[in-house]
Amino acid sequence: MKHKFLNIFSTIIFLIIILVHTNLFCEVRSKSTIIVNTDGTGDYVSIQEGIDAASDFDTVLVYPGTYYENVSYNGKNLTLASKYLITGDEVYINSTIIDGNENGSCVLVFESVNHGTICGFTIQHGSGSGDSSLYGGGINLYYNNIYEFHIENCIIKDNKANMGGGISSIGCQNLYLKDTKIFDNRARSGGGGIAKGDDGINVFFSSFNKCNIYNNYAPIGSDIYNHKGDMDVIVDTFTVEEPTKFYAYSREDEITMDIENHIIEPINNDLYVSPDGDNSSSGLTPSEPLLNIYDALIKIKSDSTHPNTIHLAEGTYSPSATGEFFALGGKEYISIIGAGKEETILDAEQTFRLFIVENVNNFSLENMRLQNGYNQNTGGISIYYSSNSVIKNVEFFNNLSSNVHSESHIHGSQYSNTVFENVILKNTYDEVGGKAIRFASHSSPIFINCSIEKNKTLEEDGRNFGAMSLINYASPIIINSLIADNYGQITSGISSIWSGDTIYVINSTIADNDDCSGGTIRLVENSHIRLINTILRNESDTEIYFYPTGEENSATLEYCNVDGGMDAIDVNNNGTLNWGEGNIDQDPLFVGGDPFSYQLSEGSPCIDAGTPDTTGLNLPATDLAGNPRIYNGRVDIGAYEYKPEAVGGEPDTNFVNKLYLFQNQPNPFKNSTEILFITSDYERVENYTLSIYNTKGQLVRRYAGRANNFSFKTKVNWDGKDSQGREVAPGTYFYKLEYNNNAVVRKMVKVK
Repeated sequence: MKHKFLNIFSTIIFLIIILVHTNLFCEVRSKSTIIVNTDGTGDYVSIQEGIDAASDFDTVLVYPGTYYENVSYNGKNLTLASKYLITGDEVYINSTIIDGNENGSCVLVFESVNHGTICGFTIQHGSGSGDSSLYGGGINLYYNNIYEFHIENCIIKDNKANMGGGISSIGCQNLYLKDTKIFDNRARSGGGGIAKGDDGINVFFSSFNKCNIYNNYAPIGSDIYNHKGDMDVIVDTFTVEEPTKFYAYSREDEITMDIENHIIEPINNDLYVSPDGDNSSSGLTPSEPLLNIYDALIKIKSDSTHPNTIHLAEGTYSPSATGEFFALGGKEYISIIGAGKEETILDAEQTFRLFIVENVNNFSLENMRLQNGYNQNTGGISIYYSSNSVIKNVEFFNNLSSNVHSESHIHGSQYSNTVFENVILKNTYDEVGGKAIRFASHSSPIFINCSIEKNKTLEEDGRNFGAMSLINYASPIIINSLIADNYGQITSGISSIWSGDTIYVINSTIADNDDCSGGTIRLVENSHIRLINTILRNESDTEIYFYPTGEENSATLEYCNVDGGMDAIDVNNNGTLNWGEGNIDQDPLFVGGDPFSYQLSEGSPCIDAGTPDTTGLNLPATDLAGNPRIYNGRVDIGAYEYKPEAVGGEPDTNFVNKLYLFQNQPNPFKNSTEILFITSDYERVENYTLSIYNTKGQLVRRYAGRANNFSFKTKVNWDGKDSQGREVAPGTYFYKLEYNNNAVVRKMVKVK
């Protein structure tokens, strides 16, 4: 009906023009309408020429054709339209094409515009524009000085950008969308279809001439990303009927969805992906695999009662080989599992970072290599606001950041508590990227059986670190791991600023990291570290360096082999060194050579020199070489257990590796103490219990699973009271962690 009315209206206008003198039409056109036509019969042959010649409130009317341009409004208040505007014939939408030729945004609005309109185009093959990142592959409404813009009766498809594949609105106060189709667009960060900026940026969807938004992709907000401020979405057709935050994501505020129709029914089942697959296949069996991982993420469904897995077959997944689009994202209760580190390779070919996981819990990534990621910030994986996620049996290789202050492999922030198990983070040393790992803002990752090697940063400005940077209450636990041959001009090993909580380094080897001005381990402003059974053998004369100003720091060492002994720890009168039992300063006698250079050779002083307390020692079952962790009843110092050619001793299997229970701190204590434990059975923390007993075996207090918010890394603060809230008497108490017929018990003392 609408089109019929428009056709009648345009016919009336045409008759009026015929009845009036032809010169009148030309006069009106020359004042307010500029014709663009590729055949040369209009005023101009390119859209940009028409815009450049236009004045405020003119109409640039574009005739059918494909215009390979990156069009800019140049701050003008005007209407850009195809002949659909005067005919209402949808054929002009499909036949009047702005093609960005993957050379920037198709349409850019970035200077002061009070009112602008685009109507009746197909907008395709844009690649985004911006100062520091690429926004708006199709239409980019940039900066904060655009008051009002209308997008009407357009098709926006096959565009890509870092943020807002179809449309990015970070600078338009009021964006109006009407009868527009936004599909098959991609964004490397957020908002495959639409990305909206901060509060004060509004997007209004017509409730009468509804839009369609579907089959877009981004790792965050596959169809819609809303940074801040409420957003009401009204559409005829969306990708799914009931969108989760994977499809429509708001970082801080709410998105409400009004959907009439949807394109796909999510599959609540495992899916299979292969380099030989096809996205039109079912993906339900290994013989009918999908081609792309991002397509599987769009299609798969899961929840806490029915977690599912995306299975990746052997082969390389890359932009050139399979058309894979990076970054990939995560979904809650989804695992992406490959065939092995050498068999399944995700290669970003330096197009972008490999993964972005934001506000996604209970996600896992296993058995693959992630290589050649590249981004200004992080080349490998970025993790924000995410907990209970696991990265296991994964190798990060040659992932780089263009900013040496950033991270090559991993960035985690905002309460992100990820477990990394059997993970390798490694660059070829001639490549210069950022530090290997950075965690910030109350994040508490766990590293078990990990290797961080050959990561290198340059430039002297005080922020360059080699292996690991921790800031703002980031406090990892590092167990049975290797940190070797890294380089940073300030710190080559671990740098911590405001850790707040204690950083634990247990049975690890930190060796051959290059000389630097801030020591191998650097503690700044209320940073605290505890090293147990660990080797420190590096190029720097200072193994641990306390920054001389700010809040005090602390370091506790027990059964460690420290090159230079206590003299290698520079407290700088700003903290406390607790030099515990069993520490030595001797050549560890590393074997040298591949594949395990830092294994111990016969006669090493580190053999059987670790703490004699093996029960509940917080160790995995094997060392980094895959050997059983304990021989002859006592653990070795470092990340490797000595295994003689002719085995003279037997592995000790009487220690529990499922339950990692740390000594309470402080101990002894007066008013309260903190009990820390981590679990290796990552999915069933609700079944764990932590009980406190007196010396008579009577239960004093019990904490349990979900009731007390147990997670991978859990801290229980015991206030010295029983379950009835009564103060207990000074004396000796035992705390016991139990799960699945396994238990670990430790002793603590309460004093007056």
